Amino acid sequence: MKKIGALSILGTLSLMLMGCGDDVKQENGNTAVKEESNVVEEKNTTESTDTDQNNSASTPAEMLEKMDELEYAEFELEVEYAGGTEYEVEIDQNSTGTVNAKIEDSLNHVEKHGSDAFNELHPLIQQLTITQESKKDEVISEVLTTFNLPTDYTKFDLEITFNDGTKMEFEDKKK
Repeated sequence: MKKIGALSILGTLSLMLMGCGDDVKQENGNTAVKEESNVVEEKNTTESTDTDQNNSASTPAEMLEKMDELEYAEFELEVEYAGGTEYEVEIDQNSTGTVNAKIEDSLNHVEKHGSDAFNELHPLIQQLTITQESKKDEVISEVLTTFNLPTDYTKFDLEITFNDGTKMEFEDKKK
C-alpha cells in the first residue's frame, strides 16, 4: 500500500513538472516573450502594414524587383570624417542577377549586409534626384541630407552607374 501511495505521489509530481515545461509563451501587448531555462527572447509580433511591406524586400526576387524601381544599377558611397570614422554604403545588381547591399557606418556603429542593408538603403536611394546633368555640389548636398550625414567630411566619394550603363563619380576632399 505504501508503494502505491509513493508511486502515486511520484507520478503526480512528474506530471506537474512536465506541465510546467521549459517552454512558456506569453503575449504581452505587441511583444511575445518566450522563456526557456532562464533565457528570455523577445519578438515583435506587430503585424506589418502595407506601407511596411512596400518598403521591405526580404527575398532575392523582391530585391531585384525593387532595384528596377531605382534610376541606378549601382550606387557606392563613401564619406570619410576626421578621426578615421566613415560611412560606406553599396547597393548593386550582379551580372548573375543577385543584389548586393551593405552598410558600414562607423559613425553610428552599424554594419548591415544583404536584405537588412537593402531594406534600409532602397528608400533612401529612391528619394535621390541625381541625374547625369547634376552638378557636384548639388549631388553632395542632396546625398548628405538624404542619408542624414554630417557636412564636415574630409572625403566624399560617390560612384553611380545609371540604368543605361553610364557611370559617374563625384569626389570632394577637404583638409
